[in-house]
Amino acid sequence: MLVESELDKFWNKRIETMPREEIEELQLKKIKAELNYAYHNTPFYKKSFKEAGVTPEDIKTVNDFDTKVPILYKDDLRAERSRTGDPFGGLLSVPLNERVKVINASTGTTGVPSVFAYTNDDWLTAAEQETRLKWMRGWRPKDLVFATGIRWHGYVVISSTGLDIVNITGISECMYPLPHIAKRHVIEMKYMKPQIFAGPMLTMSAIFEAAKKMGEDIKKLFSSVRLIDTGYGEIVTKTVKRRIEAETGVPPERIFDFGGVADPLWYFGDCEEHAGNHQCDDLFYTRAFDLETHEPLASGERGEIVVTNLFAEATPMLKWGTEDTGSVFSEKCGCGRTHTRSTILGREAFAANIKGMRVFPADIENILGDIPGFTEWFTMLKYSKGPMDTLKLKMATDRDKVKDPEEYKRQVKRKLKEKLDVDSEVEIVESVSDLPFVGHKVVKLFDMTKQA
Repeated sequence: MLVESELDKFWNKRIETMPREEIEELQLKKIKAELNYAYHNTPFYKKSFKEAGVTPEDIKTVNDFDTKVPILYKDDLRAERSRTGDPFGGLLSVPLNERVKVINASTGTTGVPSVFAYTNDDWLTAAEQETRLKWMRGWRPKDLVFATGIRWHGYVVISSTGLDIVNITGISECMYPLPHIAKRHVIEMKYMKPQIFAGPMLTMSAIFEAAKKMGEDIKKLFSSVRLIDTGYGEIVTKTVKRRIEAETGVPPERIFDFGGVADPLWYFGDCEEHAGNHQCDDLFYTRAFDLETHEPLASGERGEIVVTNLFAEATPMLKWGTEDTGSVFSEKCGCGRTHTRSTILGREAFAANIKGMRVFPADIENILGDIPGFTEWFTMLKYSKGPMDTLKLKMATDRDKVKDPEEYKRQVKRKLKEKLDVDSEVEIVESVSDLPFVGHKVVKLFDMTKQA
């Protein structure tokens, strides 16, 4: 049992500050166990390993695992699902009606949602991850949190369990339909006075708009809020933090990034150092792989983030290709935690190919963030299957700060030309609701070639 002074900073100090060599030994032990379990209990992995010419006995080191076991992608499961009619794509490894506690689906950001399940033990272990990350970000017993979520998302169950464990009271509000429900959010924030706001940036933006229309002071609305937890599938850039601070008065050091990948139950968040998102290495093995060759990369190198769940019983996830581009860092964080941290640049599918150069949404935010009235709500348009000559953007702006839309568009085009050396076309929409959505996320790259 941890003493109170240690709990001020760590939920589980022994695990969170474990020496790297011990973490890596533990990971290898769990990788071998999960490999053996998946191979003998799931039709998909039995078939996949056979096609790759590998068995669990061939994996003796982490490097063996990195180089011999194939990366698993959503499309692999979709193909298997189409072939067999199995909604789990051959991954379900326990009796559905006996041991499965929850069945959920991913958001479907890049296509048809993936279906996954977890047992009671899966749920409780994922809740341990959630509790650590909440505590790290400053959530404390008896806090009142205003949380907006999507009821069908697998994270909601885990998050609620984490609240119960820490003894936090949650005002659990649904997110949709926006912007109509935002007025109710404003009223609840005004009278309940939460210490924590937790929800996607889209919800916050809708609350800002609704508060202005209702004549409510946004800073007063957030005056009780000690910290803001946001992200939830969107990249929290410095630009985003500056805009949140300008609207709410909450300083950037108390605005935390939180996100994850639903399929393998992998979630992450940053600490007070804001130097990358922490993950739980005793529960997951995370590494960046080269986008083309699929070779494992060294700490800090940019590639595709690949995640292995080290505890899953219901639907094992070995080397799940997240399709997110980023880096994984193994160096000890300034907060004292020794587990790896990741930084994510964006979903590979959301990068625009302009004359052979990949332009990510985060690039746009970092370049345009200083222009008055810029918001993170924009969509790049993919109008060609190959490289495009011009970057086309549809953007929602802060209309209170954009008095001359044509001058705003000129500034955007000038900045993009200066920083990326690309020509651009800019369309300003009336509201963020006019942009395309998937779930709670604005589509950052809209593929017009699929509409033809």
